[in-house]
Amino acid sequence: MLGVMPARTDRLALLDLETTGISPATDRITEIGVVLMDEGQVTHCWSSLVNPRQPVAPEIQWLTGLTNEQLSRSPDFGEIWACLAPLLRNRILVAHHARFDHGFLKAELRRLGERHFTEVLCTARLSRRLFGQDQGHGLDAISLRHGLESRAATLAGSHAAHIGRTQRHSALGDALRLAAFLQVLAESPGPTRLQAEISALLRRPACPPHLDPAILESLPEEPGVYVFRGEHGQPLYVGKAKNLSERIRGHFHADSRLAIDARLSAETHTIETQVTGSEFAALVLEAQWVKTLVPLHNRQLRSRPGVRFIHLPQVHGAPRLLALGDLLKLGPSPSSWPGDLFGPFSSAAAARSALGHLGRIHRLCDAGIGLWHRGREGAPAPCFSRQIGRCTGLCTGEESAQTHHARLHAALQPLRLPLWPCNGPWEYRVSSPERLKQPALQFEDWCALCNDKGVRLPFDPDLYRMLRRHMTADPVSA
Repeated sequence: MLGVMPARTDRLALLDLETTGISPATDRITEIGVVLMDEGQVTHCWSSLVNPRQPVAPEIQWLTGLTNEQLSRSPDFGEIWACLAPLLRNRILVAHHARFDHGFLKAELRRLGERHFTEVLCTARLSRRLFGQDQGHGLDAISLRHGLESRAATLAGSHAAHIGRTQRHSALGDALRLAAFLQVLAESPGPTRLQAEISALLRRPACPPHLDPAILESLPEEPGVYVFRGEHGQPLYVGKAKNLSERIRGHFHADSRLAIDARLSAETHTIETQVTGSEFAALVLEAQWVKTLVPLHNRQLRSRPGVRFIHLPQVHGAPRLLALGDLLKLGPSPSSWPGDLFGPFSSAAAARSALGHLGRIHRLCDAGIGLWHRGREGAPAPCFSRQIGRCTGLCTGEESAQTHHARLHAALQPLRLPLWPCNGPWEYRVSSPERLKQPALQFEDWCALCNDKGVRLPFDPDLYRMLRRHMTADPVSA
């Protein structure tokens, strides 16, 4: 007897697309197939070719069996959306490698100026969770492993006899294979485990009691910055995200173990977002919002109590480790700090590890790099590296301090914190995928400048690393 899918997934829309390529930004849909399942039973099949308004490569024509001539006579996506939208409404969208299919669907809707919100279940990920011991989780692999071809053919004969294209690499044909796969799952691993794995993949967020549910359904799926506000508009928390929708909804998942998420769920009344067009711009804007809004639940922005720099003092001194927090007391940016700084390192242990690595490569003295106690005055003791023949003898007086210092200084050069390379601020401009222009961001001395006041924000190691990468590709303005 046919098993029944768990109640959590009793209304499904199984979707498959054929496309002109792999990029939703530049390629287009050529065919859409949808299979509706209710309580484990196939109830409706629908399929349509789509005019992509661009040529299809010969190899894709060969794979799918669709020609440019066929597609040129087909309706545009905008013409079929009126038929497709009701099929998807109030259903969980199921696709194999769902990020691909859902990405193309969202791209087409953005071109129409429309949005469609639904939960998405990826059957490739579900297969990996249920059958992780098996090799291969593509549609061909699971079809062979679970004997889906004959079952899909039976479904096609019963529910899609009026539709010509149901073979492999047709949109409806592949959607029917997904339907066959779900029926197999309903029969084999048991509803309890299947429900648990589906729930883990869907991770449906619980809407906070004071938040309008429509806000969670209208969040952009782009990089940006967000702020949670309380009952009277007071800022509670500022964050950044590669995907604003995923990150914000993630705060309200029932399985979140973070105490801050529980407090935000209880206190949040509204959410504001700003799309930035890039993660780099979001990182900068987050720092500015934290500084200007002073949200209740943000700790000091990306506080890095463990971050260390290596400082190389006078000739007779070993390297010292300086904490970022102590350096920031001298000023917000490197021009206010001592010279000969190397790093940053995520922790004191990481800085010492770097020194040890340089010591082994360059035959430096463990005592000279601060990793070995020199012993009593006048009674030099060989360091460990000297005992194994790797140190050239600073610890025993066989190498001068000046010579060792020069070798250490040269070894550290690749790790040096560089001087600011511009004569004044450096400017970064970005556009979102929708060509939404963002104001220019400005930086100076490896720190972001608040656009409205020109004040330097405190040095941030993450921003520093990203800034160095971006400055090699973008124009500099003084």
